[in-house]
Parts: sequence; structure tokens; C-alpha cells
Amino acid sequence: MVTREAGPRVLKPRRRPGAGTLGSGQRGRRDSRERAGTKTRSDRGRGAGAVAMGLEAARELDCAALGALLREPREAERTLLLDCRPFLAFCRRHAGGFDGFQACCPDLCSESPAPAMSSAGVENSRSDARAPSYDQGGPVEILPYLFLGSCSHSSDLQGLQACGITAVLNVSASCPNHFEGLFRYKSIPVEDNQMVEISAWFQEAISFIDSVKNSGGRVLVHCQAGISRSATICLAYLIQSRRVRLDEAFDFVKQRRGVISPNFSFMGQLLQFETQVLCH
Repeated sequence: MVTREAGPRVLKPRRRPGAGTLGSGQRGRRDSRERAGTKTRSDRGRGAGAVAMGLEAARELDCAALGALLREPREAERTLLLDCRPFLAFCRRHAGGFDGFQACCPDLCSESPAPAMSSAGVENSRSDARAPSYDQGGPVEILPYLFLGSCSHSSDLQGLQACGITAVLNVSASCPNHFEGLFRYKSIPVEDNQMVEISAWFQEAISFIDSVKNSGGRVLVHCQAGISRSATICLAYLIQSRRVRLDEAFDFVKQRRGVISPNFSFMGQLLQFETQVLCH
């Protein structure tokens, strides 16, 4: 059984392409887990008893075998889709990467998998007798100037002020900008589906976040639920600004907001973005 560190770790900039920077202790735990190739319990928020495929096992699959696994109705939500690291390992091992898998198994890349959350609803859920898990609490701090949350969080003026938010990056086509007279806003009007090329917005979003940072402000990045679209933008920002790999950025953000689950296509686009950033 692999145990995680009690507190969130610090994400440091990458010093050279291809090298990790998370610290020797964390690296040792991760390397030993990869070598073992054993199944581990899923993180909090993924459902009781859910398990994730070991990294070594994922590397040994070919596209057809991975496709067959993902077509299993129950296993699809309990293996690669809820823990990005095995799928990232698979994509890095195969020359075709995500595009190769999509060509082999297009039917598995046409619909967004259900996000990892409670039974309160999916990302587009708007109301319930009780607030769903992704709306509970407040926005989470990713970096001192970067916060991640949901549409509900973006409508909570007191919560925004308590976090010192000065700007809001709205990554949705439906969430309103509630306080345009009080905060600086930017909208990225995208839906959460496999057809969206969210990577086309990465540089614009990164520039906006950096401009808020340089002005001494703080920005909330949100979508409907703070699970897929806004998480994708935050991951892209970490990859470029900190020069880290996607799996490092994913672990870093997930320790702070456990419900994040970018859709399958967004993960593929983030992998491609990682390659572009770290190869230069």
C-alpha cells in the first residue's frame, strides 16, 4: 500500500527538460510505485473501493488492449480515466500517443467520461437541495495568485473578497460574470466536450493569469464545476510557468482540489502542450 504525504507538496520550476523537481522523498515513493506496478487505492473523491491500474501494467498495453479495458462498463471509471498517470504513461510509451489511441479506438474518444465526484451530479448540474461536493467550501489556492473553483464560488462575493481575488477567468459559455463592476473579467466561452479545442486558448489564458500576477492581483479560474475546463487551464499554466510535466502538475492540483477530472480530449491536448513546452 502506498501512502501519500500528509500535506500538499511544493511545485518547483523544472531546471532541465525531462527531469523531475518534486524532491527526492516524493520521487522515491513515486519511482518505487512505478517499478512495483501494483494497484493502489484511488484518491479521496473517486469513490470507495475504486482502484487505479499500476503504471507498469499500463505501459505494457497496446492500443487495442487499452481499448478493450476501457470498454468494460465498470472498469472504465475505475482505472485509467480516474487516475491520469497510467494513461499518461501509456501515451508516452507509444509513438502515436493520444492521437494514435484515438485513431485505434475512436469510439472511446467521442464522449466525455463521467467526472469523479459524488452522486450530486455531473459538471453541468446547476441546482440541488444540497450543494454538490464541487461547490462546497471555497476556491482553492493553487499558487499565491492563482485560485481554482466553480461557478458557485464565482458568485460568492464575500468568498472572493476573503481570498483577495481581483480578477476572474471564466472558462465556460454559460456561467455569468456576476460582479463586472468589481473585478476584472476574461471569458473563454468553451463547452466541456471532446470536440472542443481548448488548447487554442492556452496562451491567451496564461497571458491573462500572468498579467494579474504582475499587477499584484489574484485570479480565480472557474467553469461550471471546477472539474474539467478550468482545471485544464490551471494545468496548462503550471506546465508552462513551472516547466513541469503534466503528471506532476496533475498531482499538485489534485492535492488541493480533489474533484478535478479533465475530459479525455483535454488530457490529450495537455499532453501535446507538455511536449511543446518542455522541448523548447
